[in-house]
Amino acid sequence: MAINKLIKSAIKDANIEGDPLKDGVATTAKFVGDSVESSEINNNTVVADDLASTLNISSKTVTLPNTSVTAGKLSNTLDLSSKTVTLPTGAVSFDREYNNIALLGFKMAVTESLTVFNLVDGIVDEFHDESGTDEAESTNDGGYCASNDLYQNNQAPAPFSAGFSTTAITSPGTSTAGTNPANGSGTFGTFTVPSGNTSINLYAWGAGGGTGECTPSTIGGGGGYTEGALAVTAGQTVHVVVGEGGLSIPMCNPANNSDQPHSLGGGGKYDGGTTYVSLGGAGGGASAIFTSPVSIPQFAPGGSISAPTVTIVGGGGGGNSHAAGLGGAGGGTAGCAGGTNAGAEQTNKHNNSGGGGDQEQGGQGGQAAGCGPSAQTGGFFYGGKADADCSHNGGGSGGSGYYGGGGGVRSGSGQAGAGGGGSSYFGHPQITSGSTEEGAAGEGGGTTSPLYVAGTNEGLSMADRLCTPDPAGGRSEDGYVLISGVQPTGGTSSTTIISNAFTSTTVPTTSRIVVFEENVDTPTLNTDIIASISRDGGSNYTNATLADSGYVTGSSGQRILTGQATISGQPSGQSMRWKLALANNTVKIHGVSLSWA
Repeated sequence: MAINKLIKSAIKDANIEGDPLKDGVATTAKFVGDSVESSEINNNTVVADDLASTLNISSKTVTLPNTSVTAGKLSNTLDLSSKTVTLPTGAVSFDREYNNIALLGFKMAVTESLTVFNLVDGIVDEFHDESGTDEAESTNDGGYCASNDLYQNNQAPAPFSAGFSTTAITSPGTSTAGTNPANGSGTFGTFTVPSGNTSINLYAWGAGGGTGECTPSTIGGGGGYTEGALAVTAGQTVHVVVGEGGLSIPMCNPANNSDQPHSLGGGGKYDGGTTYVSLGGAGGGASAIFTSPVSIPQFAPGGSISAPTVTIVGGGGGGNSHAAGLGGAGGGTAGCAGGTNAGAEQTNKHNNSGGGGDQEQGGQGGQAAGCGPSAQTGGFFYGGKADADCSHNGGGSGGSGYYGGGGGVRSGSGQAGAGGGGSSYFGHPQITSGSTEEGAAGEGGGTTSPLYVAGTNEGLSMADRLCTPDPAGGRSEDGYVLISGVQPTGGTSSTTIISNAFTSTTVPTTSRIVVFEENVDTPTLNTDIIASISRDGGSNYTNATLADSGYVTGSSGQRILTGQATISGQPSGQSMRWKLALANNTVKIHGVSLSWA
């Protein structure tokens, strides 16, 4: 029988099936190396049991799909001590550990009442005070709040004050000075309320009264004092007048007896004869503050001022003459009467001396017994004019005030009456915490106040004049006005808070910052809050990109901001500092933790 040759091409697909082949017929030796290809092996055909117990793939690269190997597929103990494991950047985060360390540091700092708590490789500053920050290097960090242990980047409240004399001011930024060229003319000073203010404090000292002839016992009355807080609006203008001291009569120079004081606000006048040298001193002018402009002629007798425009008044002291005692002191709700009854708060005249003004009427003018007219009664913002009886010279005139004191008159027996003091005022409906203090004899009210300006509101005595001829006459002390307040926070300010330097044990290459921050406005991280770190004492800083890691506890206002910086590019150093730059939106910084490695 002939032997036919069987060639591969003679075998068609599916001609040989598995069933016709006996076990062991197709052995590995009967297949060439590439006879079976992977494409000819169906999925799941080769299972784990078909593989040898030991499979050496050390020379192969095995690529597994993502998540194909889970923790459950690994043994409980995985020994990688002899292996190098490389993980992608960001695959493992230590935020929680750093945050927990920072929180622990803060809690320990609070428990131990520590401001700066030193860790092995870091510090925690819980802001019990400012000792952990460098005040010289920081800028605009006046927002530190000691009561709440935090920094806030808004403009710190700033106190202000504006002082007024008769022609000068202390705060050109808020004020304009008045003028006082002559009696019956001049302009008022002004004060403009700074932005954000709703209340200002007002203090007014009235002027002292002048004195008369060379008698050591004669003295003009001291001016009064008033204070109070006025409700205002930002940009509002208040108007200020400062009383001028009463003029004392020019000694031994009767030709000058027609001079009058330049007391804006209706300071008392005097009017004496021309026969005798012994003439009375003029009353002191009132110091006052108005919510509306007022013209000088409105202070004259017959003038009119709307009472609600008046806020506070420091009354002026009455003038004195010859040996009739003292000029009445100004101030109080009623000024003092002049003369031997000086010190009595009464509107009635005391013989030939004038009474003091009160809240409703001026002091009554003095009257000479037996002859001559009465001196002028005081009125709304002017003191009464002195007068003479028979052929004698006049007494002292009344001091100005809310209502001025009455003038004095010289009697036929030679006694020259003194003027009464003007009253103060603080009854405006927008004034709170108002109070007044009257003078005592020649001493002015309010001289014990820490805000008192020396050389103001006291009456002039003959002892002051030394009883020497003085053709120009002497003048008692002027009044004074002070306006003060606190400029509230004026919005957000650009603030930089820089820590003191902390020494690391080695030269660090990386550093991490944790900031406990609370929103007031809505800041943008790394724009409104920028954190940076230095290892060379602050000469160079590297920014750390901050991320919001959530609230400190629950939904409290304080949140944890974390950031890390590579500082190996900075000059080598071990003097660590952190810096926070705050801008645009107001935030509160409750604490900072800095660590390094």
